[in-house]
Amino acid sequence: MFILPKFFRKKAFRIIPPINEGVIDCFDSSCGIIDLIITIFVREESLMTGTGNTLRAQVLRRRVLRVWALAALVLAWSSAAFSFDAEKEAEVFFKTLRDGQPLQLTQLDAGDKTAENAYKIQAVLIKKLLTETEDSLAGYKAGLTTTAQAQRFKSPGPVSGPLLKSGKMEIAAPEKPFSIKAFPGIMLEVEFAFKTAVPIEAPLKDEEELKKRIISVHAALEVPRVYFADMADLGFFDLTASGVGCKGFVVGPPHETSLDLDFMQVSLTFEGAAVVEGKGTDVLGGQWKTLLWLVNDVVSRGGRIEADQYLLTGAMGGMIPGRPGKYTAAYPFQTFTFEIVQ
Repeated sequence: MFILPKFFRKKAFRIIPPINEGVIDCFDSSCGIIDLIITIFVREESLMTGTGNTLRAQVLRRRVLRVWALAALVLAWSSAAFSFDAEKEAEVFFKTLRDGQPLQLTQLDAGDKTAENAYKIQAVLIKKLLTETEDSLAGYKAGLTTTAQAQRFKSPGPVSGPLLKSGKMEIAAPEKPFSIKAFPGIMLEVEFAFKTAVPIEAPLKDEEELKKRIISVHAALEVPRVYFADMADLGFFDLTASGVGCKGFVVGPPHETSLDLDFMQVSLTFEGAAVVEGKGTDVLGGQWKTLLWLVNDVVSRGGRIEADQYLLTGAMGGMIPGRPGKYTAAYPFQTFTFEIVQ
């Protein structure tokens, strides 16, 4: 039986750290199985072709088959050794966010950049953020809910991310404006928020069932942090994995859920000039439709929405970077006035 040579064992530990003695033993055992299979193959071939095959030919054939089999094993194990690691990717994001530095794009193969893997990283990242900073969830938000946003980030559809309690902000008073220096990567989004009346832990079948679980609607201004070193190549995978820019949000006073939000016009002005104009149907064709998607997306991936949490349905009219100056976010039932300084 073929056994992995000792010199190769030593080199393997240096070259591929994830390989340990248990894996090597498994490799040796697998080689024994390979030998058995090859023996059967050669014996059957001899019976089928008669005794014309010489011993030398059989030995050569055995060696060739062994090389091919071992190559397949090495390829399989090397793929496993260097496969996608959500913990590792989340740790990189966490340390960079903690240090206030621009995030770097993940260096993963295209095949690993799936929505499923993005949410795996996000789940680990949020757990680290909540644990290390003693924070808690204030709710969830939908992102990339307009066609333009989805195309910009090459997303197959909308995405979801957390809202942290530490991110719930008050509109800055004139004497205390938002600061770009203290908040690099600041973005602005005009949205609506919904507050839950009861916990939600299972998917809901329709909007009517959803409305029974919402206690109020609010004007909302999301202030996400989208701060990557390479904004040009930023796609949905890294945006989702890093928490969809979860940072800050502002909500206004509560209003009745009977309000027809879909046809409400909203705007954001900068120094008196309109920079964002939108309406409720900008997000996936409707506010309640988007909210239903968000709720079901969160709980279908094992999340739980608690009572008194906020759910944001995405930017109406688009997301813009914050610049120094005075802003007004206008809704039919609310106005936010604030300032950003350098």
